[in-house]
Amino acid sequence: MATGASLPLRYRVVAWLLRSLYFGRIDVVGSIPPAKGARLVVCSHRNGAIDGYTVLRAFPRAQFLISVQLLRSRLLRWMFTGIPVVRDKDRERYGIQRSAFDDPVDAGCAHLRAGGDLVVFPEGSSEWGYRPLPYQRGAARMACRLLAEGSSVTVLPVGLHYARPDGFRSHVEIMQGPAITLPTREDDEAQRSWENRVHEAIGRALDAVSVNCRSEAQFASVEASARFSLASGESYAEALLAAQVKPELAPPPPTTRSSLLHWLGDALPLACLILSCFPIALAAAVAGSKADARNTVTFFRMVGGFVAGLIWLPLVVAMTIWHPLPALTLITLAAIGWWRYPRMFPQE
Repeated sequence: MATGASLPLRYRVVAWLLRSLYFGRIDVVGSIPPAKGARLVVCSHRNGAIDGYTVLRAFPRAQFLISVQLLRSRLLRWMFTGIPVVRDKDRERYGIQRSAFDDPVDAGCAHLRAGGDLVVFPEGSSEWGYRPLPYQRGAARMACRLLAEGSSVTVLPVGLHYARPDGFRSHVEIMQGPAITLPTREDDEAQRSWENRVHEAIGRALDAVSVNCRSEAQFASVEASARFSLASGESYAEALLAAQVKPELAPPPPTTRSSLLHWLGDALPLACLILSCFPIALAAAVAGSKADARNTVTFFRMVGGFVAGLIWLPLVVAMTIWHPLPALTLITLAAIGWWRYPRMFPQE
């Protein structure tokens, strides 16, 4: 992989296709500064490997640090790619030698020196919890190394917010925070001390744009408040961040639902959506049932649906050629059902 290179076109197409089909609207909240040299994007990790697909919506030519376990099979390499990160538990599980891959910090710095965008998930692993997992130090190490050698790098904090992480056609928002002002190294300051201060600055900036509640109960409350704000046309991410800082200002959850008549009007296109994509939906549902946590359900569903789609979609194309009118009618109604799904099952 050439340093500074963005992700392969094949991967970006797969990422766009899967996130567009599975999720509803994906909005970017906040201003993303124009690319002027290297950008190190530090991102919250909320929804498993699918977070990479989401953040590409805002940074379409970025490269990633990625767990080597997502590169262990041909299928997964079709769906994921990036600079491998090999953890100690990966070496034990897969028998990987330490010398088999470049050090991810070295590889990440090389990519940034060449002027590319690099996305890092400092939590290292994802969890649908009320606060972030402990932040790892890799991003701070890269930033300090580049600054020490005089290279220019902009560090951007990004929070990912899913109205429902495991919900089909769920609303998603990417919260972009202002560029992080990194502390400069003081005279005679030890490298470790400087890295600690940079690491703390990155952590504070990430906390400001992502979920960071005091308890599960508070998280449940601010989620309900944010979904209510979303249903009222407001930003889900902004409402959630405001409610977790001042939960006493959170509005009450909604009490109204779509009418039965309104729901029945969508029943036909929804039925066509299920019928036309039944093998894909069934494979996704079965795969999703194997997930070990809520934040990995979407990943399992996408993998299952991706495999089934490779088999089913050519059959749909063949049916369209042989019997175009009924096939195109079914596909049209299915597309309406796909578009209407979030309105039939609103996020609140």
